[in-house]
Amino acid sequence: MGLLAGSAFAAVTFDPATGAGYVGKGDVQTAMGWNNADLQKNAGDLVFTYKTKEVYAITVTWTTGDGKRGEKTHDVEHERISSINATIDFSPKSNKQISGFNLKYFTDEKEVTGKIPQVGEEFPGQSGHIVSSVDLVSSTSGLYVNGVQIQ
Repeated sequence: MGLLAGSAFAAVTFDPATGAGYVGKGDVQTAMGWNNADLQKNAGDLVFTYKTKEVYAITVTWTTGDGKRGEKTHDVEHERISSINATIDFSPKSNKQISGFNLKYFTDEKEVTGKIPQVGEEFPGQSGHIVSSVDLVSSTSGLYVNGVQIQ
């Protein structure tokens, strides 16, 4: 399981391959700007998601009408958002005090932007431009609660 930390409490573990992990209550409170009473009241309304953004350099080639070869590289962004099934974890000292959230697994994944074309395919909107290479340039990701990044 991968460990990602970044907040003051750092009680977050998360495996981006499975969606499993744990988020401590302090991390949620910090992200949401909540005190303990706010967390206790609103915990059931929290939604955890994992977002990734990748940028690919897509090189396309074509042949002009006079037989000359052309080539150009386009940067294409691809974003995905995955929902995470989570359950509330209660303190063993008191069955009513929330101590954090158990992240169980991904429930669905949605492509938000950008289909990445494959080598040999025609580049979208560029009639006759054929993809000759696809290279990952950068990748970022983050764990979110109700749209606010935890880490």
